[in-house]
Amino acid sequence: MFFHRIIFFMSLTSYSQELIVDDSRFCYDYTYSHLIIDFVLNEQKIIGSNTMHFQKKCEIDTFVIDLVSRMLVDSVLIANQKVSFVHKKNTVLIPNPLIDKDDFVISVFYQGQPQAAKRPPWEGGFVWSKDTNGLDWVGVACQMDGASIWWPTKDDLADEPDSLRMTFTVDKPYIVIANGKLQSVNDASNNKRSFSWLVKNPINTYNVTFNIAHYAHFNDTLNGNLGNLLLDYYVLPEHLELAKKHFLQVDSMLYCFENKFGPYPFYEDGYKLVETPYLGMEHQSCIAYGNQYMKGYLGNYPQDIDFDFIIIHETAHEWWGNSVSMKQKKDMWIHEAFATYAEALYVEDMYGYDKMLVYLNYQKKRIKNNHPIVSNLHLDTDMYYKGSWILHTLRTILRNDEQWFDILKGLQLRYKHKNIGTKDVVQYIESRCGYELTPFFNQYLLDNKLPVLEYFIEQRKHKYFLQFRWNASSVDFNMPLLVNLKSDIYKWIYPNSQWQELEIRHNTDTLLVAKDLFLINMLKVK
Repeated sequence: MFFHRIIFFMSLTSYSQELIVDDSRFCYDYTYSHLIIDFVLNEQKIIGSNTMHFQKKCEIDTFVIDLVSRMLVDSVLIANQKVSFVHKKNTVLIPNPLIDKDDFVISVFYQGQPQAAKRPPWEGGFVWSKDTNGLDWVGVACQMDGASIWWPTKDDLADEPDSLRMTFTVDKPYIVIANGKLQSVNDASNNKRSFSWLVKNPINTYNVTFNIAHYAHFNDTLNGNLGNLLLDYYVLPEHLELAKKHFLQVDSMLYCFENKFGPYPFYEDGYKLVETPYLGMEHQSCIAYGNQYMKGYLGNYPQDIDFDFIIIHETAHEWWGNSVSMKQKKDMWIHEAFATYAEALYVEDMYGYDKMLVYLNYQKKRIKNNHPIVSNLHLDTDMYYKGSWILHTLRTILRNDEQWFDILKGLQLRYKHKNIGTKDVVQYIESRCGYELTPFFNQYLLDNKLPVLEYFIEQRKHKYFLQFRWNASSVDFNMPLLVNLKSDIYKWIYPNSQWQELEIRHNTDTLLVAKDLFLINMLKVK
């Protein structure tokens, strides 16, 4: 997701503060889901069911399914037998469920009018819109609110269904585009059609989506790392020719990301861009696109770095967020820092290294340093822009691009289709580079303040000495640094928390640091 112009946003899955938290959630593993929905467009209503397959890991006293209280639950079935339930506080509780097998199936039948999005995608819900011809144009965005605002599910970031089928029924002539690949289209009663989509890979529940419109469609094939990757594009008919030109950048982007991060993670499910009535979202294998075919972010971009921001950023989430996913909302930086940094790597690939530095400095201006990045409350955009600069700084201090990109690919390979936390990322990078990086990450992720290089110049007889140290909150922080000791010549120094000195050839009022390569503050103390 993206927050270019968002000053404040609520914590991920803010509704969860009202959910009933029960240890029994850990007693069953989500393996498969079949979501069936009939859309009643003229009433902005849905009628449906979700059949969920689970694997029991321990005895269950109370079974918990998440669904907001504004939706009406008609019935709940376990092994096709109706059971009693209580629906309160956005949660469906099934007390004393009779589950005698390790693998079991629960179905929830429900209906209602889902909440409408006030400001999608940041304040989520259904987006009920019209195209220029007055036809319905409907979608959903719910990352900030959770999937259970519109369908019953185990809404747990750490437990994704291993695969998912969706059967969506809508009035003719509309079509429904969803995650995965289209399996069938069948006529239904009342002049409707049903569209069946299948996702063969694990998927975050908030990434499950649908798009309803009178879409035009075109496609292409990318010769990628794992063979042919199907690229599908669904756009409003009046934008068809424009989209065919504008979406040409998808090929170069995917080649770049496969080169930097490894194969696209969802070959079995394909890649889609779908025009939406909101700005965008990283829905897995079904990227929501609403940047109005503009360059940059709704027409804003630095210098001549004019790629379409929504296409690049949201697609980067296929690697960082959809394949490698957070376990808990406090680890959301893993999604956003790496996806925002991916923009800079795309710039490097397409425009060159110097332009990448221009773009990174464009991001740097948005860093606020008001709150720690690892937090359950995300109160600003630092997990994006500061996160990107943390990774850029780390690349600098490693001084080995081959190793750096091997690490990025290795993270993708090691944690493909898995949920991880901050500790997993830090330990993996340490294991690959051989450095102790916990103090580095503690400083940048767990504290809002940047490390400060304190320094002064001391003259003794006819010689000058640079005195320097790090002032940092993280214990044992000791990041190396490139400084300019004479005209156009930079040298590595190795500050730690203790004062060190280095003889220099001349006095200077200002110590020059390669600020394009590091995220730090500096303070001359004398």
